[in-house]
Amino acid sequence: MTDPTPEPSPDAEGQNASQPPPAVDQEEIFKALSGIDLNTIDADIESAFGSRMAELDKMLEGLDDLVNKIESDLHNLDQPKPESPQ
Repeated sequence: MTDPTPEPSPDAEGQNASQPPPAVDQEEIFKALSGIDLNTIDADIESAFGSRMAELDKMLEGLDDLVNKIESDLHNLDQPKPESPQ
């Protein structure tokens, strides 16, 4: 029994080998497969990052206030107490 699928000729293979594959935009493929826009993801990440940085700034301000209070308390402890009458 013979194989009904014809073998490609060596000439045809040589022609295909010399042509570069078509350019592929990976972002477009991802968008088509998932329905997710990378620009939307980037915007969400930036928004979350900005929110977290604002929280961190508030925490650092509170920490600075606490450090200043502790330093003030330590400074007051280092001062000699006035003589109290007995």
